[in-house]
Amino acid sequence: MILLHITTYRKEQVDEIIPLLTKKRLITGVTVVDATSFLTGKSEPEAVASSLIICRSKVLLFSTIERLLKELYGAELPAIYAMPIVNMDLHHEKLLRKRLIEV
Repeated sequence: MILLHITTYRKEQVDEIIPLLTKKRLITGVTVVDATSFLTGKSEPEAVASSLIICRSKVLLFSTIERLLKELYGAELPAIYAMPIVNMDLHHEKLLRKRLIEV
């Protein structure tokens, strides 16, 4: 099991990504956080509005999620990070397995 963080600087991507991935049963337990990100590629950090989609999935679904988002957004691909879920209570683990597609 993994915890996905998908960060985008375009609010409309949030409204596109969540229905796409939930209908295909690739993610569950979705939370969206509006935030300020700091871009550090220039001499001074630049504050920009961003949205963080936090959700749960299976590690074997990550490549499918990444491929779908690359097809949809190309060069404007949001940042996608996966962190392993080391422990989870049995009740929520069963729900997660039930709500996601089998791989």
